[in-house]
Amino acid sequence: MRQSLYLILSIVIGMGFAVQVSMVASMGRLRGPVEATWASLLATVAGVAAIMLIRTLNNNDLALPSPFDKAPALILTLILATLSLVFVIRGLDIYFALTGLLAIPILVGAGFLGPRIGVGLFLSAIITGQLTGGIALDHFGAFAGQVRRVDALRGVGVIMLLGGVTLIRGFK
Repeated sequence: MRQSLYLILSIVIGMGFAVQVSMVASMGRLRGPVEATWASLLATVAGVAAIMLIRTLNNNDLALPSPFDKAPALILTLILATLSLVFVIRGLDIYFALTGLLAIPILVGAGFLGPRIGVGLFLSAIITGQLTGGIALDHFGAFAGQVRRVDALRGVGVIMLLGGVTLIRGFK
């Protein structure tokens, strides 16, 4: 039962990653691909710094070397990354600031879910989620993307992806 929940969580993480890719692609059309990547990375750093700061303030020790195991370094990192992000996305829709936050579940998921279900199964599940999410985003032309409607062939592709996850998992 637990493995099934981990698989579903991995697929959802993959869908979130598809949203991030779509948002970075949209931002890349407006600013350029490297600039979009920079904005996404700044948001990821700010988000991870915020999570680690919250953990530190709740007296959870971080397994990091000094000074990154203490609140002042995390506060400084959070402030610098957030201010940099504000300047980088200036002139864009504010939701682009969230792009990098969508990378956090895949990174944390790799550390948490990978050891529990295996790297191969984790990757197959997130790729399935990513491709399924991508097909849905294409169907609606999300974030000013090209519209590619879902058809029977794409539906069969999703079913085959899910079948691939089942095969990689094995029958237990």
